[in-house]
Amino acid sequence: MKVFITYAYAGIGHKKAALAIGNALREYKDIEISTFDVLDYSNGLFRFLYPRVYLFLIDRASFLWGLLYYFLDISCVDKLVAPLRRIFHCLETKKFAGFILKEKPDVILCTHFLPADVVSYLKKKGLYKGKLITVITDFMPHAFWIASYSDYFIVAIDKTKKALIERGINGDNVKALGIPCEQKFSLSKSREGVIKKLGLETGYFTVLVMGGGFGTGPVREIVRAIYNLSLKNKDRIQVLVICGKNKALLEQLNVQGGIFKKGSSNHIVKAFGYVDNVDEFMGVSDLIVTKSGGLTVSEALSKRLPMIIIKPIPGQETRNSNLLTGYGTAVRANNVRQVRDHVENFILYPEKILGMKTRINLLAYPNAAREIAEFIVK
Repeated sequence: MKVFITYAYAGIGHKKAALAIGNALREYKDIEISTFDVLDYSNGLFRFLYPRVYLFLIDRASFLWGLLYYFLDISCVDKLVAPLRRIFHCLETKKFAGFILKEKPDVILCTHFLPADVVSYLKKKGLYKGKLITVITDFMPHAFWIASYSDYFIVAIDKTKKALIERGINGDNVKALGIPCEQKFSLSKSREGVIKKLGLETGYFTVLVMGGGFGTGPVREIVRAIYNLSLKNKDRIQVLVICGKNKALLEQLNVQGGIFKKGSSNHIVKAFGYVDNVDEFMGVSDLIVTKSGGLTVSEALSKRLPMIIIKPIPGQETRNSNLLTGYGTAVRANNVRQVRDHVENFILYPEKILGMKTRINLLAYPNAAREIAEFIVK
């Protein structure tokens, strides 16, 4: 069986989901797997602009992004826009379509709506006869994800499935198997061993701060607020900051004598650049401050890690955030002060963290990648 797993690089999450499924599939014999970015088979200008425009909108013009997100999700608007969007996607990815028709894979699995759009069009025209599986990497779907000729949709939870059924999708074709993340997020490691490996301190309440693969958001301000937190019970906080590809942020946080002057606080800050062992950082943390992107959330849920969601971007992040806070597995902070207050509250009342860890079981699918791979094989 030949399986293509494809995504579009607009944020690291879609790629990580695709790689996780590919790695899980490699446990089976007689399966030929190819994992790739659809943008590598698109026109040069489109390939250059696609991730950059997205990053600009969510980082610099989030209000505009949210406006577009909700407007294009209105049913009557989608009926008008969807055909034009699919034509545009097909024109910009002719090489991708040609590659599909040449290689004729048995299954195409998409962790982003762009390749799903194109393959769905090929199926509609009768040009592609294989199976199309669309993996939705957010907790609530948007109209963009509805590739109408998908044979199956794989979604995060039963509530996501219900939302698709309400949009007219046959429930038999929707499988709630979770948002796939790497299998290592479901593994337990010695906390003491990982702390030693990462060069961290023991005896501290550990807060992990992440701004996604690009290190976006008010990370510096959040770290400063936590660092300056004065606790009556003398608890000490260890703030771990994953800066991703944001080299400027990493340099700012590592400047000696800067905002973290030695001796001015009982707390400590340790900053890291792009890392490939986020699972270990999550495993030794008591709490995470992060954005509510689907993959980051899925990873945190797999590690049973309570979340403070910082100022979610209007659109998919807001929907994810609303669902998580509704289940009691996360709290939302709309500004830096609220982040600080939440951290202090969790330290003063540790039973709140225990309660959140228990409720996380309602949403966590730590073996999602393996279950998706098993579904494809069957």
